[in-house]
Amino acid sequence: MLFILSFLVFFDNQFVFLIELVAVLILHEGGHYLFMKIYGYENVRMLFLPLMGAFVHGHKESYRQRESLMVVLAGPLPGIIVGIALWLLGFQYEIHWMVESAMILFAVNILNLLPILPLDGGRMLSILFFERIELFQVIFSFISSLALIAIGYFFEFYIILVFGFLMGFQVRSLHRRYLIHKGLKEDDVNFNSTYDNLSDRSYHFVKNHVLENTPGLRRFVENMEGEETKTVVANEVKNMLVPPMVQDVNDFMKVIVIIAWILAIFGPIYLMWSQGVFKGVYV
Repeated sequence: MLFILSFLVFFDNQFVFLIELVAVLILHEGGHYLFMKIYGYENVRMLFLPLMGAFVHGHKESYRQRESLMVVLAGPLPGIIVGIALWLLGFQYEIHWMVESAMILFAVNILNLLPILPLDGGRMLSILFFERIELFQVIFSFISSLALIAIGYFFEFYIILVFGFLMGFQVRSLHRRYLIHKGLKEDDVNFNSTYDNLSDRSYHFVKNHVLENTPGLRRFVENMEGEETKTVVANEVKNMLVPPMVQDVNDFMKVIVIIAWILAIFGPIYLMWSQGVFKGVYV
């Protein structure tokens, strides 16, 4: 209920639009949820956050590259496909709610396909090319944050403005993670591990790099003692680890996934452009 009420701040009395938006989010997150269940993830939960949308959380002890890709893409791809179907039918039979729902499906799922963590596009690229993608994601996230803030400000679309600022905080987090991983590589520390399998040596190095790059946490540790401090540090160390993943996606499949990703982003954009959406008219 709080989730719905929070969106009414921005979409006052637009109840039909709000129903469509919630349905789109349920379809998107439902895809993630279903495939997590299929692949045996534990503690799978779907959560709705005020002003932020929704997300599905779950985990497992070991991951496979192919399964992880299916989980990530099961959110946006069905939404894009349903959106295209509604778009074509809505224009053919002049059904306004279908066209509007299609545009919401396109907006939500294209946004999620951007190559930014923790969005689906960023997670997909991390699964495929982890070591080559971290710095790129920091740079792209920074540029995207500035772009969203500018768009939200100039067009007075304040929910986009808020999202841009929130993404700005994410940029700092991504940059910190990149610096920590970079330092660990230089120290020849394997951070592709579960917490339970992390050696004492690796834990020591990860902890030191986390404290070095997190001044607030370092001050907290210096001023506090006891089990609470150890738990906080252990959780930060755990967050810096990258769970091991069986690499079972070959180069051909990677190309197919990248092509599907590009089509999923630019296909709907072309459809809307061809109908004059970006000119403010519908052909």
